[in-house]
Amino acid sequence: MRFALRLNAWFASALVVAFSQAWIGPAAAQGAAQGRKLETTNVTVGLSVNDSTFLPIYLADEAGLFKAEGLNVKVLAFRGGSDMTRAVVAESVQIGVAAPTSVLSAIVAGEDVKVFFGGFNQMPFYWYAVPPIKTMAEAKGKRIGITRFGSSTDALTRFAMAKVGLDPQKDAKIIQGGGSPERLVAMETNQIDIGIFSWPHNFIAADRGYNLIARQSDLMPDFPIQSFFAARKFIDANPETTKAVLRAFIKAVRLAKADKPLSVKALVARAGLEEKYAVRAYDELIDGWREDGRLATDEGLKKFFDMAIASGDVTEAWPKEKYWDNRFMATINDWKPQ
Repeated sequence: MRFALRLNAWFASALVVAFSQAWIGPAAAQGAAQGRKLETTNVTVGLSVNDSTFLPIYLADEAGLFKAEGLNVKVLAFRGGSDMTRAVVAESVQIGVAAPTSVLSAIVAGEDVKVFFGGFNQMPFYWYAVPPIKTMAEAKGKRIGITRFGSSTDALTRFAMAKVGLDPQKDAKIIQGGGSPERLVAMETNQIDIGIFSWPHNFIAADRGYNLIARQSDLMPDFPIQSFFAARKFIDANPETTKAVLRAFIKAVRLAKADKPLSVKALVARAGLEEKYAVRAYDELIDGWREDGRLATDEGLKKFFDMAIASGDVTEAWPKEKYWDNRFMATINDWKPQ
């Protein structure tokens, strides 16, 4: 487990001061005081990895949007969705944010967890390989780096292999390598031959001369890259606290879309990106953050389950009620920020 990187003290202070009037001043603070009594104010939010797709969570933390909702939120980044999901099941993390793939695995294992909000609809993954590998079909017999077994990078890699006729169980060695920065180092030190990278590490891989051999966008029309989930007993016991977390997220999505320079600074500070890559990542990601909480289109979810089946996570597509708690989406107009 790894703590998320913190902003430098001077930047955190400047961030809060600069945006307290516009985003966490009296109008925003009223959200926590409109007759909604929070069941608990202390919440740990777990992220599957430290990654640019989590920008709204970083902004909600640093710009004081969680605090404006009366919450004391601790944000923790893990080394993969499967590790973080175990923390949710063990109750050391109350709310997780990861690809639904991790939630499916937990449900299959008998855990009572549910996805309850989306809002991250992006396809940030690319597979890069060392020369002379030029296609995914040439991955046979090679070493492929993912985050963790059971994670979305694992499922996507197995799905991409199956699409070109390779057997993920025996045609390549799939290796757990942590986040994109760690996998990039593994390629540079000859520990893996192929890595799956998200923005902006795909840009870095290209700049360093590695070959692009496949894109996630070639496999599906859209994808629920991250989703909010929790143990059902936490959701049942803490509905107002959960709404407060989601209100802060929605405000953060609005803030991200309204202020590119601020968002780029947060990506540099929290995701550890160089500014030039943070700018490129922001431009690719911005349209995929959705304050309405959607997961993906019907076709996107169909492809998601095709992927889960191909990777062995499930044997058939699931009805939505098996993994989805609709109470917050059904009432979003009653509790979302104005």
